[in-house]
Amino acid sequence: MKPSLRKSSWLLPLCALSATCTPAHRSVAEVPEGATPLRRVARIVREYPHSTDAFTQGLVFHQGHLFESTGHEGTLRQLSFDSAEPVWMEELGDIFTEGLASDGERLYQLTWTEGLLFTWSGMPPRRERTTRYEGDGWGLCYWEGKLVRSDGSSTLTFHAPEDFRPLGTVEVTLQGQPVDQLNELECANGVIYANVWHTSEVLEIDPHTGHVVAVIDASELTRAVAPQLRSNEAVLNGIAVEPGTGRMFMTGKLWPKLFEVRLEPAPGEN
Repeated sequence: MKPSLRKSSWLLPLCALSATCTPAHRSVAEVPEGATPLRRVARIVREYPHSTDAFTQGLVFHQGHLFESTGHEGTLRQLSFDSAEPVWMEELGDIFTEGLASDGERLYQLTWTEGLLFTWSGMPPRRERTTRYEGDGWGLCYWEGKLVRSDGSSTLTFHAPEDFRPLGTVEVTLQGQPVDQLNELECANGVIYANVWHTSEVLEIDPHTGHVVAVIDASELTRAVAPQLRSNEAVLNGIAVEPGTGRMFMTGKLWPKLFEVRLEPAPGEN
């Protein structure tokens, strides 16, 4: 279980750190506060084996390979599409590791309550440094030179990769209302994908405003593995988009399958 949630209210909004609040580039449509988001459905394209001892906390492509961060007895793993057994794994002992992000050169791995960020480099990865930070670590992704962290609240915090100092925050809202329990993150396609803990929903978030621009129903995946699950904590928690191809993959904690998915408009959406 996660501890009680808390927000970092002392941080400045992201826009307040620059001369203007107008971003240089927007790759998602401007969505007014309170607007109805698009509705999408994640459809299974292909299934791959996934280890049922992997308490998945982070999933990301790095230098052409798929990596996973797992919790409880923490690990960093390089995955294979052919076998549930990892190609490579580093065991981290009694550390609850969480979100995982790549800037193309390094991997960054959060911890839940230990306040430690592990930075990995090389192939296979070696731990380059450990950085301390304040607050919980849930999800992590890399966007436009910044690391984006979730902590279970409705707030996303932006950090400098080199020392993880906070650069600002944005509050995630759906039709004007804050959305908490934000967990695993993936920055791709101009949005931040965030799964909502203990649900089968993935949000598409505008990084500039925090507005939810689309809601993805991934319940088809949950139904596909439900007969094989033995824990209430075996929930959706893993999103990765492959650079170059745009293929999207999703999995969950203790799930026997890793899914390649395709996003389609929900029934009734134009």
